[in-house]
Amino acid sequence: MKRRLKREAKTAARFGLVGGVATASHLGVAAILSASWPTLSEFVVNLCGFLVAFQISLIGHRRLTFRRRGRARRFFTLAVLGFLLNNGVLAVLLASTKIAGFWAIGIATLTVPLITYVGSRVWAFREPRHS
Repeated sequence: MKRRLKREAKTAARFGLVGGVATASHLGVAAILSASWPTLSEFVVNLCGFLVAFQISLIGHRRLTFRRRGRARRFFTLAVLGFLLNNGVLAVLLASTKIAGFWAIGIATLTVPLITYVGSRVWAFREPRHS
């Protein structure tokens, strides 16, 4: 039991590291695009950040976090669902608060990682069952 908890903690830490790098890249792309083209829609900026972060996440989780190939389609599906949730939070922020631009994207982007971890762990990168 202790060994399993220790392994799970290491996996979660690696997920956090990869997710942190992916999130930083998402926000970095968003910051650059927001600063360069302030009239560009937050949703377009967010999509560009997501596409960069997705690539980093997939490669990082395959090579570092879960150390197995996993199912790219499942991970993409999970990432798209996370992105839709992210955009839902973004839409609520833009419609109901004075928060806009990069700050709204940042808040929306930071709401999704826990859901993505759980989905990745139990579905996209689940260990194959041996019979």
